[in-house]
Amino acid sequence: MSTNSSLIDSVIQWAYHPDFNTFTIPNFDKPIPQWPFSTNNHFLKDIFYPFSLKTSTPIIIAITYFLSVHQFNKIVLKRQINQFKRENPNTKLPKNLKSLKPAPYSIAKTKIFKILVLIHNIFLCVYSIWTFIGMTSTIHKLSQSIFPKLFSSVKSSPISKFESFWHAICNNNDSVNQIWSNNTSLQTMGLTFYAYLFYLSKYYEILDTIIILLKGRPSSLLQSYHHSGAILCMWSGTRYMSAPIWIFVVFNSFIHSLMYAYFSLSCIHIRLPKWFKQSLTTLQITQFVLGGSLAVVHLFVRYYDTVNQKFNSCVPTSEEALAIYINVLYLTPLTLLFAAFYVDSYKKKHDLAKKNA
Repeated sequence: MSTNSSLIDSVIQWAYHPDFNTFTIPNFDKPIPQWPFSTNNHFLKDIFYPFSLKTSTPIIIAITYFLSVHQFNKIVLKRQINQFKRENPNTKLPKNLKSLKPAPYSIAKTKIFKILVLIHNIFLCVYSIWTFIGMTSTIHKLSQSIFPKLFSSVKSSPISKFESFWHAICNNNDSVNQIWSNNTSLQTMGLTFYAYLFYLSKYYEILDTIIILLKGRPSSLLQSYHHSGAILCMWSGTRYMSAPIWIFVVFNSFIHSLMYAYFSLSCIHIRLPKWFKQSLTTLQITQFVLGGSLAVVHLFVRYYDTVNQKFNSCVPTSEEALAIYINVLYLTPLTLLFAAFYVDSYKKKHDLAKKNA
């Protein structure tokens, strides 16, 4: 890197508006990211990988999943109603059908099913912890080991942790020292690696809904909307290498580490205090508000490009901005659904218990 004739005071600037390119029509035919893994398996690399990142793939699967769940909900609810009538032949159905007992399928009562559910939850817990540690480690190593050295000859004062953090998460033109690239010198995997795996995990998490249905309980709108929307959000961020997708990976993996640990303990009948589950819901709502807001902030960040020696937008294209817009549109109703769930599950029950005390 050549030295500037005059040193700059800051390597991060704030703009009053997003880059104007972010308001253009996205190029949906933009080449997909490079294959992020070391294996050269033909099927995985040349067939499955491109197929999974096609625009139609997440849309078709998400819509099919969402519509199918609500069809299966009708079947499960009918089982619950029939079970209630058998057990209570002379009693009218309750007005609130949500209060009906679960009507599990036979397979859900088997020992092997319960073991598989436990393994499923443990796997997602361990995977979430691994993703959180790996992604935060990559960001930390980039911000602490790379950028302070890169800017030693162009900045009038040492680069601050705040500046190095933003450089670490913005998708800069340095093909080696950026968050999306695997960095052999730092022994870190990039966001191309973690984001793609996290995107695939959103399909795997559909098993959560299948488990609920097999246990004889309808899946809530919150559940189906949450899973289908997460698929689309992770696809858009991964497909177009949008810098703010690190937020989804880091925040969501942290929450899921706790959530699936809770589910795993529940499988072996270890009951945690009620405040723990309530805190999880609070953390999820906080994640949506804070994460969505932080994603939008990326639109206004300008970083100093060490390759071209000028300030660039952290989100320079409409394709990368698309992921932000999709996430914000997804998170707004999701936050409201979680808030309603919080009030219904904790606030109303607390007030009712207090009233009856």
